[in-house]
Amino acid sequence: MDSSRPGPPAFDHGRPQFDVRRAADRFVTRTDWATTRHSFSFGAHYDPDNVGFGALLAVNEDVVRSGTGYDPHPHVDAEIVTWVLSGSLVHLDSHGHSGLVHPGLAQRMSAGSGIVHSERNDAFRTDPTRPEEPVHFWQMWVRPDVSGGEPSYQQRELDLADLDAGWLPVASGSHPDAVITLGAAGSTLWAVRVAAGVTRHLPDGPLAHLSVLAGAVDLESAGRLSTGDSVRLRDAGGLRLTGVADAEVLAWVMADQEGRAA
Repeated sequence: MDSSRPGPPAFDHGRPQFDVRRAADRFVTRTDWATTRHSFSFGAHYDPDNVGFGALLAVNEDVVRSGTGYDPHPHVDAEIVTWVLSGSLVHLDSHGHSGLVHPGLAQRMSAGSGIVHSERNDAFRTDPTRPEEPVHFWQMWVRPDVSGGEPSYQQRELDLADLDAGWLPVASGSHPDAVITLGAAGSTLWAVRVAAGVTRHLPDGPLAHLSVLAGAVDLESAGRLSTGDSVRLRDAGGLRLTGVADAEVLAWVMADQEGRAA
C-alpha cells in the first residue's frame, strides 16, 4: 500500500468539493470463483484515509461465477443494499427470508442485532429459465440510525425504463417515493441511466457518493468519469451530469456529520 498517497480533501461548506477515485485504484479481492473491487477499505484491505464516506461503510462490485457464491456468514448493524447488473443471486437468511435478486429488483437486508445469510449464483439449479452465467452486482452497506434493531428484509420490483427518465430513488430512509426503505433517515440511493448527450442534474444533499457502473459521463467541475470510477462530493447538488457513452450511475445522497439531511 502506498503510504504517500494524500488523504481526502478538507471540505469547505458552501461550495462544491470533489474527490475523484479511479477504477484502477480500487482494492481488489480475487478467488477462483469471484472478483470483488472495493471502493473503501474492506476485509484485509486497509487504508486509514479510505474508511467509508458519510454513512457509507462499503461499496463493493462483485462478479461471481455460476454455481458458487457466499456461504452463510454474519452481519451486524448494517443496511445492505444489492443492485444486480446481470445474472441473479439467491438470498437465504437465518430469519427465514429468501429472494432471487436480479436486474430490475431492489433488495435490502437490515442486519440489526445480527443475521446470517448466504448469496449464491445458483438459481439455474431450480429454475431452468435462468441461464448458467456469472452474476455481476454492486453491494453497498450503510450505517443504520439505531444499532441493535430487529433484522429485516425487503425486495421489490422496479421498472428499469424509469431510470432513462431521470433519477429514481431506489432505497431511502425518508424519501416517500423510494422503491425500498432503509433504517437510515439521512440516506437515499438514487439510480439513473444517461444516454450519450443527455444531461441530468445531481440530486440535492450535503454529501454524495457517485459510482459509474457502466459507460462514461462528464460531471460538471469534476470532469470525465468512466466505468468503475467514483467521486465523493460535498454540496454538489444540481451539478450537471452528461452522458458521454450510455451510462448507468448510482448516487448515495446523505446527511453530513453535522446532521444536515439528504
